[in-house]
Amino acid sequence: RRLACEADLIPAVLGTNSELLDVGRRKRLVPPAIRLAAWLRDRGCTWPGCTVPAQWCDAHHGTPWWQGGHTSLANTALLCGRHHTLVHDRDLTCTITDTQVTWHL
Repeated sequence: RRLACEADLIPAVLGTNSELLDVGRRKRLVPPAIRLAAWLRDRGCTWPGCTVPAQWCDAHHGTPWWQGGHTSLANTALLCGRHHTLVHDRDLTCTITDTQVTWHL
């Protein structure tokens, strides 16, 4: 009873193999399952022409966390450190679909 009394519920969206695809606003940092799904979709930095591989990239919230963006695959884009800094410095936006990320430069 005590565990149930002090427990928190974390709403989440799972994929067909129970992989975590959306944790809403409950967590800011991208969990491993969402990061892996982004690796598979993006294959590396999503900045046009950049060739930095996925394992060297940061997970970026397309709609910023501080503006109400969710931690989900649908709101995650991979960026290398250089381009992640550039996106924040210039306040750039992107469109994220099931298959690609498009930056509005």
